Amino acid sequence: MANDDKKSDRRRHGWHAFIPAGVLIGLGIGLLTGFPGSGVLIGLGLGFLAAALMPPEEPAAAGAPSPSFMKRKNMVMLLLGVFMIVLGIGIVFAPPNFWTYAVPAFLILIGIWFVLRGFRGHT
Repeated sequence: MANDDKKSDRRRHGWHAFIPAGVLIGLGIGLLTGFPGSGVLIGLGLGFLAAALMPPEEPAAAGAPSPSFMKRKNMVMLLLGVFMIVLGIGIVFAPPNFWTYAVPAFLILIGIWFVLRGFRGHT
């Protein structure tokens, strides 16, 4: 009985392993190519994409998150993954002046989005 619970937990939380695996693989490749920071960002982005594209877990049990929540979570992970990959590639190939303003502007917009989302949920 306890062994089945452990297997269930591993299946449910297995997608989390893609994120640190992507970071470590990206760091290794980045160190080999001379761009460790970009490698970590690209690996992190690929980890988010892999985690978001994992097939859904077993049928929802009582108390499980709703399908609409899971779709939103996956969409946020996909967008974050794409952003990390573009950022990592851009650090290597784009002119430095572009990233000086693009990344802070993006982070400010995400912060504003979180604040607005928080107010919308409490009204």
